[in-house]
Amino acid sequence: MNYRYRRLKGTRDVLFEEVEQWHWCEDRWREVLERFGFGEIRTPIMEPTELFVRSVGAGTDIVDKEMYTFLTKGDESVTLRPEATASVVRAYLENGLARQPGTLKFYYIGPMFRHDRPQAGRLRQFHQVGVEAIGSASPVLDAEVIRTAIALFEAVDAEGLTVLLNNTGCPVCRPAYLAGLREWAAGRAGDFCATCRARIASSPLRLFDCKEPSCQALLGTYPPILAALCADCRDHHRDVRGALDDLGVRYTEDPTLVRGLDYYTRTTFEITAEEGRKQSSLCGGGRYDGLVEQCGGAPTPAVGFSLGIERTIRHLYAEPPDPQRGRQGRVDVYVCCLGTAAQRYALAHVDGLRGFCRVEVDCSGRAAKAQMRSADSRRARLVLIAGDEEIATGRFQLKNLGTGQQQAVAKDEVLATVREVLACEG
Repeated sequence: MNYRYRRLKGTRDVLFEEVEQWHWCEDRWREVLERFGFGEIRTPIMEPTELFVRSVGAGTDIVDKEMYTFLTKGDESVTLRPEATASVVRAYLENGLARQPGTLKFYYIGPMFRHDRPQAGRLRQFHQVGVEAIGSASPVLDAEVIRTAIALFEAVDAEGLTVLLNNTGCPVCRPAYLAGLREWAAGRAGDFCATCRARIASSPLRLFDCKEPSCQALLGTYPPILAALCADCRDHHRDVRGALDDLGVRYTEDPTLVRGLDYYTRTTFEITAEEGRKQSSLCGGGRYDGLVEQCGGAPTPAVGFSLGIERTIRHLYAEPPDPQRGRQGRVDVYVCCLGTAAQRYALAHVDGLRGFCRVEVDCSGRAAKAQMRSADSRRARLVLIAGDEEIATGRFQLKNLGTGQQQAVAKDEVLATVREVLACEG
């Protein structure tokens, strides 16, 4: 069919059973995050463009190629958030939370936007659940944050995951490593792909992000950043590993894991899943001790991560349900109404049921058999039937779809009877 309007490229609709999958995951994630001491934060999806340019970093793909940026009527440059860490830090500072003692722990669930090339597991509007712990430089906190991420996957029974761990240094040791890497790569620029050649001068550490086999092989001949860490970074990395060992967390050290954002310092990590013969990143994060200061606050250590909801759902369920065959959410009581008068009669007398159970009043005007098929599709436990005869006698017909039993119930006794039947069935 030639529809007049279609969704934008890189976006998708989530319907029926797939929404239930999302709710199932989100409910468990919220429970886990609250048990780990995180409180929810909701930030605007629009922020000043400079916030992301300053924090994520000029020269990164996100800032240079992928941000949805536009001018308002007041000529203010705003951007749909491509990630949430910078927004949380801005909220932390703007709301005066830096004055609170101890470590503040936030979590968020919501949409992000990047003008990336759409592909499997990568959309232009995508959703993340993430955490930010602000106020402590302890390597033990790094381990707790990584354990939190693992707990989110455990809560939804995700399997076949790998935890990757690295340390990318700090402002003390990283500059010398970057200078050496930049000089080495510049002398071999012709051997790198075009993307890597563009990164040599602006962000040489991101050469390790390249997935081209030839570039990976070439970089494998250069010493990893772990070999250039200062004493403090080496101690931090040792303590993170030790705390993870204490927790029984299995991980793999990956000296090429640098993440794609400028604000990371020291600890970086990813949680990946095997997809065919490749590893797909489902979750990633790390420490960003300089970001609060970059955004105008006092030097404040912090660590966090984000988990891709679409990617995780795709890992849990091989294929999304077909919306053409999808079913709407489950109900406890389905009310079949034979005519408009029956619809009014039913609505007036079953509205109270919604105080303790899920009710659908069918106002479609379809035949009784069609309405009963819908009751079955909605996995209803009970069906109430109203027609001209029921209106005349002040009753409903109540059918238990589990047992097949049917009985007449006076309209004034519907609430008590339904409550009793549902309670007996558990």
